[in-house]
Amino acid sequence: MINDNYKHIDPDEFHGKELTLHDCMSDKISFENHTLRFYLPDGFWVTSHHIDNASEKIIRTDASVVDFSIEDIDDIMVRVFTRHRWLGFRNTSVELWDMEQLISAINSGKCTLEFITQYRSHYEQMWHCAIHFKKKPYYRECQLHLPETEATFFWNDLRLDREW
Repeated sequence: MINDNYKHIDPDEFHGKELTLHDCMSDKISFENHTLRFYLPDGFWVTSHHIDNASEKIIRTDASVVDFSIEDIDDIMVRVFTRHRWLGFRNTSVELWDMEQLISAINSGKCTLEFITQYRSHYEQMWHCAIHFKKKPYYRECQLHLPETEATFFWNDLRLDREW
């Protein structure tokens, strides 16, 4: 993918120590030339460990994107959870979506994706996420399983008015 003339292009070499997607929303996703790209209209978080953040705070960027290098889109698994109540008992059902379904749902404007927590192993990374809908059910938890890959963050400026 092209870098769209961003000022900063940062690989996530420290796995969340400098840059994090925690509580960040994506309103558009693309998959092109083996690159999965999430568009973040409200940016992502840059910690005080990053060379370009002189504050001692965690600061949000302006609109940005994050890329994951993925060989095959079919290597991505999306699990979407639905909670039910039946006769006073709680149940959770799991739907398996392919990545194209998630991309279509997000890009159609039906929902947005919120990144919550990242877990990493030697084989994959798993994102605990939330899908936010404009109408009921409004919110569903999901897991996004990606093959082990590094993220690359593209951004321009820190928004000093948006600190954590």
